[in-house]
Amino acid sequence: MTALPLQIEVVSHVLGSLSHCSHCQIFIDEVGVGGQVREADLAAYPQEFMDDWQRLSDWVIELTGKFPDQITIKITDAQSPRALWQALRYGIRRYPTFVVEGERYQGWEAEPDVMTRLNQLLAKQSQPTKAK
Repeated sequence: MTALPLQIEVVSHVLGSLSHCSHCQIFIDEVGVGGQVREADLAAYPQEFMDDWQRLSDWVIELTGKFPDQITIKITDAQSPRALWQALRYGIRRYPTFVVEGERYQGWEAEPDVMTRLNQLLAKQSQPTKAK
């Protein structure tokens, strides 16, 4: 029996472009300015947000490559209702916040602790169970 993937939830600011209603979006795309609108939306973010998003993206790619089929990473937008619930539940005050097995790690300075805990949990999962 294989172990379920370990779930890591990351609460962070997520970059995105404003969408228009489906009818307007089709019109905007057809006249050839849809890409420009999305680029302008993304360029409006502060550089700090863009840098954090790039760092988070790189981190997720690295982890999923290092631990294929062993982890699942769920990213929650810090401005979503779920993030509000997570902020109340886990006392989140800084982003990104990593939640591993119900344990909260806040900010990039906690990344080494996240990796230590992740390695501990994955090592524990990979140990063979003793037959009774």
